Amino acid sequence: MISSGKFGEFITAKRKAKAISLRKLAELMDFSPAYWSDIEKGRRNPPNYNKLEEITKIFALSEAEINQMIDLASNDRNEIPMDLPEYIKNSELVRQALRKARQKSVIEGKSELVDQAWRDFLRALDVR
Repeated sequence: MISSGKFGEFITAKRKAKAISLRKLAELMDFSPAYWSDIEKGRRNPPNYNKLEEITKIFALSEAEINQMIDLASNDRNEIPMDLPEYIKNSELVRQALRKARQKSVIEGKSELVDQAWRDFLRALDVR
């Protein structure tokens, strides 16, 4: 699920919550302060996945916050969430599942059925 808001707003809020100046964060990320300011203001695309991993460590983000940040960054970049393409590319089973879900949902118009199947699937993955 793509979270509401923008990547820059998310990062600005996390940076301020950790009492890290924009200048200090830019230094930690190896960007110029002006460039980082543009990212936070949405005038430049969010950084790549490796830089997002650095942000994760700097802010000590939870798994939910990491997923939200990746979704926001990917949405701002108009891309599939950055943590997923390699997994999708390397799994025939995942590609088959996504294609079948797309077929049922988009082509056959059974999106409610597909959504319920995905909810059931997520619950099954949570079973330990």
